[in-house]
Amino acid sequence: MGISYLELPEFRVRYYVFGSGEPRVLITAGIHGDEVTGVYSAYRLAEYLRGRRVLGGTIVVVPVVNVLGFAARTRFNPVDYVDMNRVFPDGAGSSTTRRVVRAIWEMAESSNYVLDLHCAGLNSYQYVLALYRDFPKVREFTDLIPWDTVVESTGLRGQLFVEATHRGIPSAIIETVGGDGYYSEVWGEKLFEVVLGMLRGVGVVESFEQPNYGVRVYYGKLVQVKAPAEGFPKAVVEPGSTVREGDTLCYVEGRAVNSPVSGKLIKVSRSTYVFEGDSIASVAPLTSS
Repeated sequence: MGISYLELPEFRVRYYVFGSGEPRVLITAGIHGDEVTGVYSAYRLAEYLRGRRVLGGTIVVVPVVNVLGFAARTRFNPVDYVDMNRVFPDGAGSSTTRRVVRAIWEMAESSNYVLDLHCAGLNSYQYVLALYRDFPKVREFTDLIPWDTVVESTGLRGQLFVEATHRGIPSAIIETVGGDGYYSEVWGEKLFEVVLGMLRGVGVVESFEQPNYGVRVYYGKLVQVKAPAEGFPKAVVEPGSTVREGDTLCYVEGRAVNSPVSGKLIKVSRSTYVFEGDSIASVAPLTSS
């Protein structure tokens, strides 16, 4: 295992390099400093790859991109409150943010694949997010990720995986369970296994026995469901469940909140207080693709 550092005036960003040559796979986590499950999985992957043979190609793992945000358990860089995953490839705000973003972008530009690990919230279900409809190479890449839920991205520019996709580099995000500085060990292990399965699919690691996570289904862009009133939501459907249009997802002050589409429930609010108009759930809609 080769441990290296991006040396910046303020701090160092640690990363790991395994193997050499192509294909070159970049795996990042911790761009949002409070999304810890992805960081757990990235470190778990680095530890697993230690001393193991890479069949051919290079794996680069950056467990914590937003070092200061991770230390402060905040989504943003606390120096300037810039969301690093909205300002690729050039950066914005302070010189600190710009240096980190540009350094990670240089890594991405030299890669054949990019996979960025994030958290969707504590009451969510893991899913792959990608621009699979308009970019055939991205569809081929997501076919190699052994998970059952792939969601079409809105394509918001400035995100690492979106900018890399537009540069012709097959890229995706995996959003897993966690956030607000907390992580799920159970989902961290699942995410680790999925990332390892992707590396096997690309052909850079040896085959291994992997859990079967079901049939892969491609969904449309997430549909946000708004709270009809303020109050304490009471969820009646678990994230990851299949829902039909009109199914009740939760109640707020006795008022039913129904799914506007048929698909898979990705996230639903609980253990919090919501205000009228807040996003209270998100559903990945079924599509004909």
